[in-house]
Amino acid sequence: MNPDLMAQLRDIHETQAVPWWPPAPGWWVLALLVLVLLAWAGKRLFSLYRDYKRRKNMLVWIDNLNSTVDPQKDPQMYLSTLNRIFKVVALRAFPGQHCALMAGQEWEEFLRGKFNDKQNTEPLRILATGPYDPAPQYDPADITELARTWVRTHG
Repeated sequence: MNPDLMAQLRDIHETQAVPWWPPAPGWWVLALLVLVLLAWAGKRLFSLYRDYKRRKNMLVWIDNLNSTVDPQKDPQMYLSTLNRIFKVVALRAFPGQHCALMAGQEWEEFLRGKFNDKQNTEPLRILATGPYDPAPQYDPADITELARTWVRTHG
C-alpha cells in the first residue's frame, strides 16, 4: 500500500443532529389543517351560541307577551304579536319561501306544513283571522304552546 494514499484518507465522522427548525413540509401542512379545523369549529360554536341566544330571547318575548298583554281583554294585540313571532322565526328559518308576503289561509297552511304530523295545529287557524276579528274565540295556552314549539324547532 502506498503510504501517501493512506494519509489522504480521513477518519469516519458522525453526522450532525437534525435541526428542529424549520420543520419538514408535512408538519406545515398538518399545522395548516389544524388551524383550519379550529377556525371552522370556532365559527360553528359561535353560530350555535347565537342560535341558542336568539331562541332564548324569542321565548322570553313570548313570556313577556303573556305577562303584558291580557288575551281576554286585548285578543287582537295578543294574536298580532304572536303572529309577528311566527313571522320573525319563519323569515329566518325559511328565507327563500317569501314568508313575509303570506297572510290569511296561505300563512296558516304554510305554518301547518312546517309542524310535524303529531302536533295539533288546529289553534293555528286563529292566526289567519283572529287579529282582524272583533271577538276571536281561541285558547291562549294552546296558541302560546304552539309558538314555543315553533321557536324551539325553527328559531
